[in-house]
Amino acid sequence: MAQVNENGLKSYIIKLYGSQKNAYTSLGIDRSTLYRMFNEDPKRLIKHTTTIAKQTDTTKIQLIGEILYRDEQING
Repeated sequence: MAQVNENGLKSYIIKLYGSQKNAYTSLGIDRSTLYRMFNEDPKRLIKHTTTIAKQTDTTKIQLIGEILYRDEQING
């Protein structure tokens, strides 16, 4: 698996929440789960799109686009 240096999904979520800690706390998950979502299996974040859209200034469609783009970067 190729190493991808740019993680736009991580940057996007941090922009929405202000920090990774705010993100995982607000979503009711732990830090390692969020890490895996960013770096190994971004599609796991899809189940949280409604919550994220309600808590932040984004839409579900924009968020899903970011998730699928990251998944494509990781899995090709």
